[in-house]
Amino acid sequence: MTTFLLLSLLSPGLKAQKADAERLEAAVTYLASDAMMGRGFGSEAGRRAAMYVRDQFSEAGVAPFVEGYFQEFSHRTSVLNITGYNVAGIIEGNDPDLKDEFIILGAHYDHVGWELQGEDTVVYNGADDNASGTASLIEAGRILAGQKELLGRSVLLVAFDGEESGLNGSRAFVKKFIDTEDPLIPAEKVVAMFSLDMTGMYEAHGGVDLQGIELLADHKAFVAAAREHADASITKSDDKIPNRTDSAPFGAVGIPAVHVFTGLESPYHKPEDDSDLLDYQGMATIVDFMVALTYELSVAPEVDGSRQMEIIAERGPMKIFNPGITLHSGSSYHEYKNDFFKAKSVFAASAGLMLETRITQWLALQPEVVYAWSGSQVLGGKLKTHSVTVPVSLLLTTPDERGMGVRSYFQLGGYYSYAFAGQENGTPLDFVSEYNDTDYGMVIGVGMEIMHVRVGFVYQNSFVDFTTDTDFNRYDVRLRGSFAKLSWVF
Repeated sequence: MTTFLLLSLLSPGLKAQKADAERLEAAVTYLASDAMMGRGFGSEAGRRAAMYVRDQFSEAGVAPFVEGYFQEFSHRTSVLNITGYNVAGIIEGNDPDLKDEFIILGAHYDHVGWELQGEDTVVYNGADDNASGTASLIEAGRILAGQKELLGRSVLLVAFDGEESGLNGSRAFVKKFIDTEDPLIPAEKVVAMFSLDMTGMYEAHGGVDLQGIELLADHKAFVAAAREHADASITKSDDKIPNRTDSAPFGAVGIPAVHVFTGLESPYHKPEDDSDLLDYQGMATIVDFMVALTYELSVAPEVDGSRQMEIIAERGPMKIFNPGITLHSGSSYHEYKNDFFKAKSVFAASAGLMLETRITQWLALQPEVVYAWSGSQVLGGKLKTHSVTVPVSLLLTTPDERGMGVRSYFQLGGYYSYAFAGQENGTPLDFVSEYNDTDYGMVIGVGMEIMHVRVGFVYQNSFVDFTTDTDFNRYDVRLRGSFAKLSWVF
């Protein structure tokens, strides 16, 4: 069957079947019942949930991807070896030029189990997290299998185990079938992966997030075409791969991976996350949209990743934690705010450790811990202090669009400092009756990052009077500093 014929059949085919809200509710009600004991990883109830998904795949006409549908894997924690089960099915495509390429739809079926509170057993049913995504996966599989003659590329449906314990099921799937020397599914043959994780709060969330959809070069055209058949409201789209859902292991090997998500409006990881709270009509809308989007991707002659996806494929996903060492060198002085003069500047410097925590490509939080020496030339001679200083700054950065490791940044934050030693013209400072040993204030700066090296300029402004002696409180002495900054990121 040619791609042209598939495209011509697509529109009427998609109108033939729609997601059934009652069937979605029945699946969630079963998976999120107290009898399933929270579907804990490695539990007997978790195994029953896996068998339920298997039976639903089989009934819908989704063929097994591996024998018996189950990919068994082992995860060791402390002294225990836990056996997990991914449930994997396949709907083969029909275009001879495209059928060896894949679209992966996934959802984790496990949750966090149960606990004893006194004599009561409290079950964490996990209706939204993630019986909702599992039910949506099953329903999408039913519709896709019922119209499989329209598919160009093949579709894999995978219900993952062990997500709540660290994405164990999706990691095991990628390691077994994709990220290996002789892969059954080469990464370059997977045009997109979708993780349906918490899809039960469509109306409360105002729509559905597609986190990562912009990793597809033609994402706007694909989404617009899918919305012609299912007009889902898209509340968020970006080119980031979230680290806390099953899309992450796929994104790490260069596959455009998307988190399909309706937010944290449900009682996340609480016993109250029950099936009666979910929006099943909204779930049906999401399923219809995902089915339409899957068809669009399956018949497109080309599905290319964005430039950002190429960067991720070459360099790996965005690194969240970036430790490093930092050195500041410059000058400082004390300003006498209530007097007619200010002290002269003297050499000042600091050195220590930093940890950039990247929030997005544009924004990062950066705490530092440094040993600092500063002071000024005052009437009594040279005044110097030695302190431990903790600056914490927000960095507003340019994105690294070309993957060259080059960014500019603007820095704004505050600092806290404790002076543990100091002297004035050779005499130790009295931090009890004359001088403050604590200080806090503002830092502001600009700079540039080139690969692992950062250079910049930082200005430091104290909010605290350095003097404490009431005989001299008229001075209101504030520390000011200007520094060139050099940092190395590991």
